[in-house]
Amino acid sequence: MIGKRVSGRYKLLEVIGDGGMAIVYRAKDLILDRDVAVKVLRSEFNKDEDFIRRFKREAESATSLNHPNIVSIYDVGEDEEIYFIVMEYVQGKTLKQYIKEHGKISVEESLHIMKQIVSGMAVAHDHGIIHRDIKPHNILITDNGTAKLTDFGIALAITSATITHTNSILGSVHYFSPEQARGGIANAKSDIYSFGAVLYEMVTGRVPFVGDSPVSVALKHLQENVIEPRRLNPEIPQSVENIVLKSLAKNPLKRYDSADELLSDMNSALDPDRMYEQKWNEESEEDEKTKYIPPIVVPPVETPVQKVEAGTEKAKEDKTEKPKKKRNWWLILLISLLLLGGAGIAAFTMMPSIFYVEEVSVPDVVGEEYVDAFDSLRAEGLEVKRQEVFDPEIEEGLVVRQDPTPGTKVKQQAIVTLFVSKGPEKENMPDVEGYNIEDAKERLKEDGFTQININYEESDSEPEGTVLEQSPDRDEKVTPAETEVTLTVSSGTPTVQVENLIGASEQDVKTFADNAGLTVEFSKEFSDTVEKGRVISQNPSPFTQVEKGATISVVLSDGPESVEEEPPPAEEEPPAEDRTVTKDIEVKLDKKDKREPVTVKIVYSDKNASNEVFVEEQITDKKKYKLPLTIAEGGSASYVVYVNGQEEESETINYDDVKSASGRMSRDDQEGDDGD
Repeated sequence: MIGKRVSGRYKLLEVIGDGGMAIVYRAKDLILDRDVAVKVLRSEFNKDEDFIRRFKREAESATSLNHPNIVSIYDVGEDEEIYFIVMEYVQGKTLKQYIKEHGKISVEESLHIMKQIVSGMAVAHDHGIIHRDIKPHNILITDNGTAKLTDFGIALAITSATITHTNSILGSVHYFSPEQARGGIANAKSDIYSFGAVLYEMVTGRVPFVGDSPVSVALKHLQENVIEPRRLNPEIPQSVENIVLKSLAKNPLKRYDSADELLSDMNSALDPDRMYEQKWNEESEEDEKTKYIPPIVVPPVETPVQKVEAGTEKAKEDKTEKPKKKRNWWLILLISLLLLGGAGIAAFTMMPSIFYVEEVSVPDVVGEEYVDAFDSLRAEGLEVKRQEVFDPEIEEGLVVRQDPTPGTKVKQQAIVTLFVSKGPEKENMPDVEGYNIEDAKERLKEDGFTQININYEESDSEPEGTVLEQSPDRDEKVTPAETEVTLTVSSGTPTVQVENLIGASEQDVKTFADNAGLTVEFSKEFSDTVEKGRVISQNPSPFTQVEKGATISVVLSDGPESVEEEPPPAEEEPPAEDRTVTKDIEVKLDKKDKREPVTVKIVYSDKNASNEVFVEEQITDKKKYKLPLTIAEGGSASYVVYVNGQEEESETINYDDVKSASGRMSRDDQEGDDGD
């Protein structure tokens, strides 16, 4: 697909994204001369007419969105069964990549990023469009820090007819809402749940639920509560934890009513008066009932009231009853004192047990994961404070030490400080570019690096053994003992082999030099034996290795030197002359021989040589050779070609078979012509 023009307008340049539904390309809009992102639907979906119809309808609905925190959609179309969406091209990285690089992100930065996303999400919801697939992979962070929500191509237009749920699971199960996990219809509150899952991962460094399979993760969304964010990162304010927990409510009715309400809550999350607000709980909680000691009630003692009746006798009786009434008053007082004393004794006995705080033994949690250690201490009724420290030996996330120490007796609700390992302290990666490789290795080993890989690369500018590149880059934060270092080292200037140019034409020499990256200096000499324009000699000699860019010297024949000769006496024969011929020899290989190199050897004899080796080399493909031969009058020249020691070709050339350099025919030829 690279290089293809989609719809005659968008030239695909490179792949920048690859998902389950589509492949995303960086492309050039040839009309507007700008970079765009083109999302091309995978071919396996092309035959699903319902899916195609939905894909186009939902993408077209998203073109109505115009917001600085939403990736703009420019075009939707089809070209030869290629279904595509053209979007704004954003230079930057995904939030998922950002989280992988930084681990958990500070609360302030997390809110800054996600407030932008919620702002865009609110506009989409106002237009009747929900996303359904909010996850870090679909949030882009530009180079200037702007966050943009992308991939509305599969969004649900809730103002149009409801789209039925398909068998394809759209998006990532780690960010699904419970209603999506059970196969229900997603709505605006589903986006709010997914937002909560993303914010959870940003501030804690981990997704809300993990499992062995997508199904197990989906079930956890339905059945389990998340580990409270502050247990994983105590630096999170309670107000921010409340935003996460409310967004992740399993009951949609308990979540925020709208993205606007969520955004309003986020804007005030870091206000000082919200730092220690009451923890949000999805379950409805009854007001905590006050526990008290019931008061001791003294039962009243009835005092009989006697009526005074007229009559002397009765008056006398009244007089006689007065001492009895006095005794009853003292009796009442005595009983009251006894009851009050009993109550005091009871209170004195019971009060210590009521206000008594039980002592517990601090459990040993050194070496445990922080989450497990936290649970163990809270199970004993203890409060936990987390403090992170560097440790060269203890794995990150494990408890290095604790205070108080294990076995110490403390009151319940006492604070136990856990010192949690951040792993070895990171150092700046040293800069060894430009070093000699041996010096670079020594420097790295002194700094504690033990894993050093070396790759070699030819270089025209740096001498052999010089470090050209390093990974990790200089000043990058690393842990030497755990970091694998890769050094790219110069292997020097590349070399080429000089071919045998003897007998070659000037143009053949130029072609070879251009292909090999060499420069040629030509000179000329007269030669009675080598044809004019052909190579007499070369420097360096054939098959020598030279650096790319080197200069080779070649001497070309300028033909025989012109010498005025006195005409011979008429009766004398013209002086005999040597004759030169250049034989074109081609060595061809059988198909079976191409599997491995073969040895070619050419031996020749002429006026100047006897059984001289012209060339002996290994080749892997057919090759042509030019063999210059000099033949004296009446003599001959010959050559034999050997392939892997076996004679492949031979020929003998007689003097009379070769035309003279002056163009004269041999004597026999002349006689033959006279006879005609």
